[in-house]
Formats: sequence, structure tokens, C-alpha cells
Amino acid sequence: MEKIHILTDSSSDIPHELVEAHGIEIVPIMLTHEGRSFREYYDITSEDYCRLLETSSEIPGTAMTTPTVFLESYNRAFERGCTHLLAVLINGGGSGTYQAACLAKSMFEEEQGEGKMTIEVIDSKTYTYIYGHIVVKAAEMREQGESFDAIVSVVKSRLNRVEAYLGVYSLGRISGGAAFVGEALGLKPISHVYDGAVKVCDKVRGEKALVAGMSKKVSARVVQPDKQTAILLYGNVPAERLDEMEKRLRTEIGFRDVERVAIGPSVLTNTGPLAMAVAYYGTPRD
Repeated sequence: MEKIHILTDSSSDIPHELVEAHGIEIVPIMLTHEGRSFREYYDITSEDYCRLLETSSEIPGTAMTTPTVFLESYNRAFERGCTHLLAVLINGGGSGTYQAACLAKSMFEEEQGEGKMTIEVIDSKTYTYIYGHIVVKAAEMREQGESFDAIVSVVKSRLNRVEAYLGVYSLGRISGGAAFVGEALGLKPISHVYDGAVKVCDKVRGEKALVAGMSKKVSARVVQPDKQTAILLYGNVPAERLDEMEKRLRTEIGFRDVERVAIGPSVLTNTGPLAMAVAYYGTPRD
């Protein structure tokens, strides 16, 4: 009988109550600031981190999880009698965490022998709860008695269809003249988070235009919104902007439901605290 262990890194931004309810292991990404180190998920909340970003003149740094940490996790699962392990991780193009997990898999197989425990390491090619909610789905399938192969198939299928639009209210993470000119003109960038890349696809003028612009882009790409729950991700964004976005997602686009989840520290380090995103399912990629 299969005994399946599921893990992800802390950048998946899965809320604590879901982690505990579904028995998901969270491997922390390390944050450094002014000589101090924090474990994302365990040592600092998104709210506290937003305050740190807004009050500090120094931008914190992040460090990938090492192969040793993953190897220790694999060995613990093996010692508990797990026959299969699934790891779904942050975009390998933006972090070395995925490569570290793959290296740890090779190290485990060298130590224990191939076939002792089936390990599947998946590059989500995205960030935050955009993939975190798919990890939760995998855990729910495990609880329902689904096979490891079925779980992996659903995870890969969903990762192949999920995408998001990211809006940033401040250009503080963009250096040089572009940020100065953009802020002076009130320009707010909208980026498409898609297939391992985050590309600016539009710029709008004003905070109200950002919500409307993001909604319009989601509407153009989403598939069967009435059968989906939109994921509304946020940093330190005013509540009225989140409410407006949720209203548009429900009434204008017609999503079945909207789930709000805070963006975690490692992603906010790169976007800045004034970020908001909407994740949804589009058409499968080739």
C-alpha cells in the first residue's frame, strides 16, 4: 500500500491552517536582513515582513534551500515508512531550490539505493500560492485515497494551465530612471506570470486603473471561470482595492468563488509590499 509524503517550500505561501489540516511539510527559504536570518513561514509573518520592507532602507535577501535540508526531509519520510514522496517547488528559473531538491534525490538514491522510495520533484515554474493551492489539492487527493500516479498527473496538468497577472502599486523594486519616471507619471505595471516567466505586459496610470486593467486581462485569458475559484494574492494593499478586485472577479468575470491569500516574504522581497495578483486557469500550454 502506498504511503505518500508531500512537501513544498515556503514560497508556496500555503496558509498555516491548511498546512496543518493536510499534513504538508514546508521546507523554509531563508531570509537575511541586517545580519539577521529568518526562516520564511516559521519565523516571520507576511504582515511583519511588509512592515520591515516599508521601514528599512536595506532590501532583505533570500537564500535557496540547500540539498542537505531536502535530503534530511527525504530520509525522515523514508524512516517513517513512506513509499512515495512528492515535492512541488518554486520556479526553477528564479531560484536554485528546485535544483537543490533534484540533487538531494540523487544523493538519497546513492545512499539508500534506487527504488527504495519513489521521489517526484516538480518545478512549478511559478510562485507563491499560484502553485501552493495545487499542493493543497494533491494533499486532498492523498486523503481521498488516490494513487501517487494520479496525484502527480493532476498536479502536472494544473501547473500546465495555471497563470496569473501581477500588479504593483509602487516601483520601488525597479531601479534607476525607469522607476523615477514611472512614479512621476503615476504608472503602475501589470505583469503576466506564465510558464516560468514574469513579463511586464502593460502599464496603467493610477491605482483604480490597475484593478480594472488586471481584471480585463484575466477576463481575456481565463477558461470557464464559473467552474473556478480565483486566487486573489496580496501584500500590503489597501482593503478597498482588494474588495474592488474581488467584486470584479465575481460579477464581471463570473468566477464561482474567490480565495484571498497573503503573499509571503520571499516573493514580496522581489515585488515590494504593495503587490497584488490574480491566479486562475487558462488554456493548456504546448
